[in-house]
Formats: sequence, structure tokens, C-alpha cells
Amino acid sequence: MVLLAFVASACASRSASSSVRENRDLITQEQLEATNSTDVFAALEKLRPEWLTSRGPTSMTDAAPTHANVFMNGQMLGTVEYLRQVRVLDVMSVRYWAAGPAAARFGMGHPRGVIELIRQ
Repeated sequence: MVLLAFVASACASRSASSSVRENRDLITQEQLEATNSTDVFAALEKLRPEWLTSRGPTSMTDAAPTHANVFMNGQMLGTVEYLRQVRVLDVMSVRYWAAGPAAARFGMGHPRGVIELIRQ
């Protein structure tokens, strides 16, 4: 009987802690506003700077470093530099898509992934 109670409490604590866990691929409006930044680029520099970095060239034939592409409503807006033009107040959330899921959702050609803006 004691073993059953232990197993039940272990399962309950595991599900509670997993629901509290932060989603590293999503930034909410509250998190953006808490940075006190005016543009999304500055907010991401504080919250998820790894989303903004280039990891060097993606191909032996093209040595140009690439950054994540920025999408909104299924349309490509540009690279991460475009985020300097977007006000934090105009965005409801920001989601990062790694290369594989980005290709499935937005099409091929996003070796550094996609930063998707969800507008209000």
C-alpha cells in the first residue's frame, strides 16, 4: 500500500512540474513587455539571444553566414534585422521554429530556423 502511494505521488509531482516548465521556443506578450524594450530585436537580445545569432555558413558552396528568417501570417518579412522595426506592443507572442519544423511549416530554405511573429 505504501508503494502505491509513493508511485501515485511521484506521478502527480512529475505532471505538475512538467506543466510549469517554460517553453523555450515561445515568448509571450508578458515576457516581451517585462524586458522594457521598445523593439522585438532588443527584447530577444535579453530573453533568447541564441535566436539572433548566426552559426556561420550552412553550405560549402555558399560561405555567407545566415540568420533565422522572420515570418508573420505565413509571409516572410526578412532576417532577424527586421525585428528592429517591430514594436513590442504590436506583438502578442514570438515563436522559434528549428530548421526541420520550419521547413515543414514554411517550406525549404530556412537552415537557421524561423522566428514567427504572432500579431494582435
